[in-house]
Amino acid sequence: MLGKLIQIMPLTISPRALTLLIFVATVLLGFAEEKSQQITSPDQVPEGLQKSDWASIRAAHTAWKHSFQAAENGWMARNQGQQWTMKFDGRGFLATPRDGDWTWGLELRNYGVGASQRSVGKKAASVKAEGQRLSYQWDENLQEWWVNDARGLEHGYTVGKRPSGEQSTNLELTMATRGTLKPVVSADHLGVLFQDGSGVTVLNYNGLKVWDADGRELASHFEAEGQMAVRLIVEDTSARYPLTIDPIAQQAYIKITAESAGTVNAGDYFGTSVAVSGDTVVVGADGEASSTTGINSTPNELASGAGAAYVFVRSGSAWSQQAYLKASQVTAFDFFGISVAVNGDTIVVGAKAEDSRTTGINSTPNELASGAGAAYVFVRNGGMWSQQAYLKASQVSASDGFGSSVAVSGDTVVVGADGEASSTTGINS
Repeated sequence: MLGKLIQIMPLTISPRALTLLIFVATVLLGFAEEKSQQITSPDQVPEGLQKSDWASIRAAHTAWKHSFQAAENGWMARNQGQQWTMKFDGRGFLATPRDGDWTWGLELRNYGVGASQRSVGKKAASVKAEGQRLSYQWDENLQEWWVNDARGLEHGYTVGKRPSGEQSTNLELTMATRGTLKPVVSADHLGVLFQDGSGVTVLNYNGLKVWDADGRELASHFEAEGQMAVRLIVEDTSARYPLTIDPIAQQAYIKITAESAGTVNAGDYFGTSVAVSGDTVVVGADGEASSTTGINSTPNELASGAGAAYVFVRSGSAWSQQAYLKASQVTAFDFFGISVAVNGDTIVVGAKAEDSRTTGINSTPNELASGAGAAYVFVRNGGMWSQQAYLKASQVSASDGFGSSVAVSGDTVVVGADGEASSTTGINS
């Protein structure tokens, strides 16, 4: 095992990293010899290690997986979460997904103030790779940089001083796109949607923030520049340089749209809980206010805090909403969606403030135990979801909070009740 581990590491590995690798390999060899020790979770600390040591090993491994490595004609990195391989050639970059028939990248063309624009890219930038960070130094004033981590690809610029130009005009950077996706500036102009030939958004370039040397956030936005380029505009007339410009690229930024089942309103708390299994993502919105029931109902605003859950699926590299889930019986402030879990074709949704005093499976609910809580099981058949079970505890009291947490694995569901008040101990007391 040690030989295999060393063989797959890049030749540029540092002595410190190699020492750590040998230590990890030694631990793994110890696992092989100690048959009785079973590691069932990445969070489980192996025998003989301190929790802090194991955390450091895992962090070093994650950093190595996201690091930039020298490659033919440039540098490359992989992002397991986004399922991309990215190549950098000193002028721009290009990302290729593991699944999907698209490619995407950006290439800086020019920057400056108003009409005084400096062209870049006539020659390759000075490239520096440091672990998970890669930078292009374009000139004495402008550095372009990337950080590759679990969130996606963070892409930013550092501008050392204000380029020459009229004081009343704004700083601009023009980026041409690479690959097969078309850029579409988002409605709020704070991001760019990259769409395939069918108009499906495959990738989001958003989260734009710009701040100056005093940490003051500056107004900024994107504008279209022809068919395959965008301009990033920063209102910098009162800023103190250097400036930091920092958006991030991700495959999916999930929100409910006007065309989707469900609703978007203040106080919905979409994202209160999330769970993922394979190509399925479930998002809870425990403040959603519709009184409707079942799957893909037409929402209203008649039950504050009733709650909802949303199902999204990935096909290739494109995400779409598959279902809008509501309980079979809905009351205001049930907080359905405060917890969610998914495994394959089964979803469990908790509603910790549901008020029925009934017990067992698929009982007929009443409103006689405020905050007792419930959980709901949904199953998928051929892309269609239906409610399979309404779960209540075998003993129910007000404020038990049954459904505050949920988990599912195969044919087993676990439901937490964080307000349950028994002082007994053990199993089935």
